[in-house]
Parts: sequence; structure tokens; C-alpha cells
Amino acid sequence: MNAKSNLANTMKKVITKIFLMLWVCSLSWTSWGKSQHIILTASQGTGSYIFANELSRLWASSAGIIKSQLVIRTEISAENRLTQLTNNRVSLAIIDAKTAHEKLKKFTGVRVLSLLWNNWLYILGTVPGSYLSLDSTQTLLVHDNSLHFAQVWKKLSPQTEISWFNGSSIPDFMGGFSEEVMAFTGPAPLDEINNWLEHFAGIRLLSLEQRLIQSLKLEYPWLRPKKLSANTFSYQTEALSAVAWNPVLVTSVDFPDKLAVTILNLMFSQKEALNPHFLFNNLVRKDNITFRRIYPFHSAAKTVFLFK
Repeated sequence: MNAKSNLANTMKKVITKIFLMLWVCSLSWTSWGKSQHIILTASQGTGSYIFANELSRLWASSAGIIKSQLVIRTEISAENRLTQLTNNRVSLAIIDAKTAHEKLKKFTGVRVLSLLWNNWLYILGTVPGSYLSLDSTQTLLVHDNSLHFAQVWKKLSPQTEISWFNGSSIPDFMGGFSEEVMAFTGPAPLDEINNWLEHFAGIRLLSLEQRLIQSLKLEYPWLRPKKLSANTFSYQTEALSAVAWNPVLVTSVDFPDKLAVTILNLMFSQKEALNPHFLFNNLVRKDNITFRRIYPFHSAAKTVFLFK
């Protein structure tokens, strides 16, 4: 009896293991059955990650249109994103404009699928008038993401005192702005700007004078002079002279045209949605036409944006 009992228990264990193996394999087969496309971004909390996360959600909700999954992976180095794309380890990547201008020519197998939202250089100040003045501004508070602005400013006005802040050292401004002018870069609109304009008397968004714009453009060709439309923010009744740059969505030269066109149509159709994500609502088709002779575009992008 003991021998029979032991044999029965052994058989039961074997059957259980076989069942578990088949179950695991069936789950793996389900995940393998749906192909994956990996998109590389900067770290969580950055604009590229937020954009990719929303694109992944839209991708997943487009049942029957895109029969694959979009998986986000982070890679701090933008150049490493391009390297992985060149080695066919990923399908898509988002890089900053500086990297696009300086590195894309090196990666001959990479193509631009689309420029993305505008990142604006915002200037808020308590100085008189509507323009940021190189001659009269004595103190600046600058975010780390606007180092390019501070470097150009310091060359033009070396006597200015510059203080710094970043995401982990944001001033509370409980007593107002301690410096005359604050500079940082971000998309539009930003709720924080409206909050500051509402709560601090005398604070206003300022235009850049042409001398500063030209110096910024000369030093950093990935910056573009642009007008921030009137009424983008509270109390902003006039368009502001500014500079902006666009993150860039890139892919490999042999990424399928049909899938690329589907992605672009999905992205640019969001403006017509009931409540579009603010980064998608900031996509501008014409931004791509501006860069048609600067960046190497994917063949699908040329079709969608109607240029050769």
C-alpha cells in the first residue's frame, strides 16, 4: 500500500508540474503573440517620458489599427538612445533638439519621424516695461534646464548676479520673487505660471529683446525665434518674442511606412479629441516643414507632411 501511495503522490506531483509548465507557456505564448515596439525616453517625470506614456495609451486604445504593443524604456543618455536605435534594439526614441542638431548626422541609419511639442524659454520679471532688458537687469534666478540662456546672458552682461534652482530646489516664493527675473524652459501652457501671475502683483511674462534672441540663436542653432501667442497665459494680452526648441521623435530608416503613418496620424489627430493631452495639443505640423532641409526625415513623414 505504501508503495502504491508513494507512486500516486509522485504521479500527482509530476502531473501538477506539467500543468504549471503548460500554463506558464500559454501565458508566454499570449505575450509573444503580440509584437512589441520599444520607445526610449529620458527619465520618468520628463516631457519625453510623459509624451511616450500618453502615446502608449493611445496606441493600446487603437484596437484593430495597431496590432502591437508600445513599451517604454528609459535611457538617460540621448546619444545612447540613438545607438540602440541604430543597432535595431528598439523601434523609436525621443531626443532633445541639441542632440538632434549635433548627433543625427553621425547616425546614418536614423530618421526623424516628427518634431514634437514646443519647449519655450519663459521669462517672468518685476522689471518695468514688457521687455527683458540686458542693461537694467541686475539679478536672475535661472532653472538648470535653461543653462544656455544664462551662458549667453553672462557674456552680454557679466555684472549680473545669477542664482540657480531645479526640480529638487524650487523656491516657494512665499514672499514674492527675490530676484528681478526668473528664467526656465517648459511647454505651454503651464499652470504654475498662471498661479504666479495671479498671486504676485507686478509679476509679468516678458519678451526677449532682439539682441538677446540673435545671440541665443547664433550660439545655439537648435533654438528658434518664435512668438508666444497672446492670451496663452493670464494677463498676457500681447504676443511675446521668445525662443523655443522641439524634442524629436526618431526611428530607424527601415521602420515600416504603414506603421509610421499610423503613428503620425494618431499623434496629430489628438487636437480634434474632446480633451487632448496638452503635449499632443501642442504638436504643430508646420514645425516639421521648417526643418525639412535640416533633419533627415523618414519616408513616411515626408508623405504625411507633404514635402520631398
